[in-house]
Amino acid sequence: MDADTLFNILMRVVHVMSAVVLLGGACYVRFVLLPAAAELPEAEHAALRERLLSRWKSIVHRGIGLLLITGFYNYLEVTSPQHRGQGLYHMLMGIKILLALGVFFLASALVGRAAAFEGLRRQPRQWLTILIVLAGVVVGIGSAIKVALPPAAAAPADAAPAP
Repeated sequence: MDADTLFNILMRVVHVMSAVVLLGGACYVRFVLLPAAAELPEAEHAALRERLLSRWKSIVHRGIGLLLITGFYNYLEVTSPQHRGQGLYHMLMGIKILLALGVFFLASALVGRAAAFEGLRRQPRQWLTILIVLAGVVVGIGSAIKVALPPAAAAPADAAPAP
């Protein structure tokens, strides 16, 4: 195995692990932490929220950065050349990227302090649920194109695009 292949594997592993951490964290916050914290008195709830938010915000921002870097690398350097001429692949990848940007926006808004997004932060259960569903669709599209759309070089002759 050459150095380029090892690097491509590393980039994919970092990409997948970043997604696992962020999606898993969002699920934990939505389905475990928020319901448990709701039972606390308001002052304790606010103090807990502040302590957790500063730590989680750092993880969210770093994870988004890693997903952007590794995702665009994986697409531009690894998968896009393998799927040259496969319009369906690129269309689905474009949809996946746009939905992922929406997930990144929601995640950033929920951990941020911008007054413009205070309304989102007041309804964390609703917006985390939307974030989790969107992230699930992103994972689903990524899985579908990985399994159902083989690289052009490996595609059967009858699956070649029409001239």
